[in-house]
Amino acid sequence: MILSTEFNYASILFGTEAAIKTVADAGFKGLDYSMFDLTREDNPVNHSDYEKRMQSFRKIAEDCGVYFNQTHAPFPSFKKEDGEYNTKTVPMLIRAIEATAILGAPHVVMHPQPVGDDTLEKNIEFFEALAPYCKQYGVKIAIENLISPSYFGVASELAGLLDALDPRYFTGLVDIGHASINGNAAEFLCGMGSRVTALHVHDNDGVHDSHNMPYNKGLNWDEICAALKEIDYKGDLTFEAGFYVRQFPKELAPAAYRMMAETGNYLISKIKN
Repeated sequence: MILSTEFNYASILFGTEAAIKTVADAGFKGLDYSMFDLTREDNPVNHSDYEKRMQSFRKIAEDCGVYFNQTHAPFPSFKKEDGEYNTKTVPMLIRAIEATAILGAPHVVMHPQPVGDDTLEKNIEFFEALAPYCKQYGVKIAIENLISPSYFGVASELAGLLDALDPRYFTGLVDIGHASINGNAAEFLCGMGSRVTALHVHDNDGVHDSHNMPYNKGLNWDEICAALKEIDYKGDLTFEAGFYVRQFPKELAPAAYRMMAETGNYLISKIKN
């Protein structure tokens, strides 16, 4: 298990190249590359030279002694009865799969979407259509749990979707914060069991999706770590806690990432011991 983090806010502050070095210097070993904000002009998936940019980011990471352990695709993945949006977004999802392969990451995170009474069937159809690209590029899609009242907000729903898909191309990511808002993250993890191979780790008050650092809001991290140990979790511990860093001025951002890294290594020690 390695410690990883998304670094979207660091990229906004310093640019992607410098952000990679910032989080590497802070003590992280893995990088979760965010492609979700398609409104950002500097999002590489918006550009024709995205392949060159991804190759450059991978080289910078390697030079810093870190690597990309996962990415996050644009979201929402699709919208009910919005053909114009879907026509634009689906090619970006395919590009995100390819970009993930260029970065050397094993999986790209995607959100399922609530689309009505036939949500499960529509999501199966949607994800199966992406499976050929997973096969082509050697990348899995890690499907993330959402916040209720959206579908896939409880373990049985996400487990049901994953069980209906080909495990060669799909796996499960548990967002600890989302699971806590829906109820109890430890119970969610136990309900998912071995289907969980990736995480988004962050803290909240059980109501707001605040994406803060563990021990800053109120989740029971002893319980969460015990659940990860119980299911024999084999993946990485990846923070999605950028709003913790946003509390500080730019000059303190590197120190904030260092504090996050210390906290993450402490959590890993609790899971392993």
